[in-house]
Amino acid sequence: MDAEPDLLPPDSVARRVDRELFVLLGGTAAVLMQIAHPLVAAGVAQHSDYFRDPIGRLRRTLNTTLAVVFADPHTARAALRRIDRRHGPVRGTAADGRGYEARDPALLMWVQATLVLTSLRLYEAILEPLGPRDREAYWQEARPLAAILGIPLDQQPPTLAELERYERRMLATSVRPDETSRQVARQVLHPFAWIPEPVYWPTDAIAAALVPAALREPFGLRYGMRERVFFAMVIAMARIMRAILPMPLTVVPQARHFETRRAR
Repeated sequence: MDAEPDLLPPDSVARRVDRELFVLLGGTAAVLMQIAHPLVAAGVAQHSDYFRDPIGRLRRTLNTTLAVVFADPHTARAALRRIDRRHGPVRGTAADGRGYEARDPALLMWVQATLVLTSLRLYEAILEPLGPRDREAYWQEARPLAAILGIPLDQQPPTLAELERYERRMLATSVRPDETSRQVARQVLHPFAWIPEPVYWPTDAIAAALVPAALREPFGLRYGMRERVFFAMVIAMARIMRAILPMPLTVVPQARHFETRRAR
């Protein structure tokens, strides 16, 4: 089974970044960026179980994504196939009449960009700035995985700088939240209606800090002085905890299992 070639190089930057537990703080922001695209939001609203089981949905998505990075090659490829199978039946018509398919390379590309850029930015905010070579490697390692999921290499930005330009272009054109986007965002931000909204303020503030500024108002996210100070405190506390806690408490379980397996 393990004779299959690894999906990532031995000195993978992706594994160095994605192993960090605190990088998961960017998960909500990445999802909000994804559903800010009306066609992605339509797919989530019409086919996902976010509304019925938001925590379970998040857990399954996270486990599958981390399996791609940290599982043995056979399991990682199986996880990629599982993602593709889930995308297969996801198709329909958005509120504005446009059709969509989850396997559309253009939509997959936007989702991929949000995951890569959010993780990279949060890692650098909490851990350390990466050098130009490692920053570029993080994207180059992601490109073949994205190709397996259905985004041809020639439809992906060839460099990290091009990926960042792609993000800016999408935010200026196609990524404009509609009412479906806002409905899904409310479920993502406040998944349990019985919890008073003020209780969600800390997670709202973190999301507001990490999403592009253009998306805050459409999603009802405030980012004033109080939120800025709170987010700065979160980053400072994450740095302290990362420095003083034992390693097993600061990395995702999938990474611990991978590193144990590799050390044998």
